[in-house]
Amino acid sequence: MSLRHAILGFLSLRAMSGYDLKRAFDMSVRHFWTADQAAIYRALADLEAGGLVAHERIAQAARPDRKEFALTREGRRELDRWFAEAMPTAPRREPLLVKLFFAGQLDAVAIQAIVDSERAQVAAELGALCAYAAALSQRAATLPAPDRQTLLGPLITLTNIAHSN
Repeated sequence: MSLRHAILGFLSLRAMSGYDLKRAFDMSVRHFWTADQAAIYRALADLEAGGLVAHERIAQAARPDRKEFALTREGRRELDRWFAEAMPTAPRREPLLVKLFFAGQLDAVAIQAIVDSERAQVAAELGALCAYAAALSQRAATLPAPDRQTLLGPLITLTNIAHSN
C-alpha cells in the first residue's frame, strides 16, 4: 500500500489539512501504518500535482492560513481503482525471528528472557488496541446506522489484530 492511497482514503472521509492527516494516522491506523509529517506533505504535493486532490485556503485569525485538501473526481476514481486492485504480497520482516534464529548461541535462560520480553511487549500493545476497540465500539453503538458504517473498517483492523495475538 502506498502512502498516497492511505491519504486518499482519509480524504474520502472528509477534507483535511496535512496536520489533520498526521493526527488521523496517529489516532487510527498507527498500529499497522505510520507516516511522518514531511512524507504526508510531500505526498499531498504529488497528489495535487496529479490532480487527485485540491486544496482550499482557509483564513484563520490568530494563525497562518490553513490549507485543507479534498479529493477531486480523479482522486475518487483512483481510490476506487485501488480498492479493486489485487494487493501484492508484502515482504515480511520479523526481528524476533531473526534474533531467535541465532539464539542457539545463548543458554536457555537468555532465550527465555528474549521470549518473555517479546510476550510482555505484545501483551501491552494488545491491551492498548483492545481498549481502543472497546471505545470505538461504544462510540459506534451511539451513532445512526449510516455513520456507524464509517467505523466498520477501523473495527475490522482492530478485531483482526486482537484475534491474531
